[in-house]
Amino acid sequence: METFLAAETLIIELLLVVSLVAIIVRRLRVPYTVALVLVGLVITAQQPLHIKLSPELILAIFMPPLLFEAAFHLDLDELRHNLLPIVTLAAPGVLITTLVIGGITALGIGLPLGVAMVFSALLSATDPVSVVAFFRQLGAPRQ
Repeated sequence: METFLAAETLIIELLLVVSLVAIIVRRLRVPYTVALVLVGLVITAQQPLHIKLSPELILAIFMPPLLFEAAFHLDLDELRHNLLPIVTLAAPGVLITTLVIGGITALGIGLPLGVAMVFSALLSATDPVSVVAFFRQLGAPRQ
């Protein structure tokens, strides 16, 4: 139980850091995702974190916002209108990203290839979240 509370406390602290980064980024006009990566590197360089997160905690806290954020703001008419270009670009993009991340993970970390591919499929499926956020900040056309 103590480990679970420590993980919850850490998550709340990190959410506070993320909120502060969002406030500062608006004033500095730096892309939010870039700022988060830089702040994360600074935090871990000062004191590496050694925590154990349970799969249940990851599935309950981290995955729903990553997977469903774009679905909450989806316009179905626009999706139908742009379905062919979306499928033409997204399917090869996800496949290539899955293979690249899986290969790097298998070779770099030494995970079995099957586990590395499952991990990379999870990452490549959620990667569009950061791309959409980055495009919004750049003011790219909605289409």
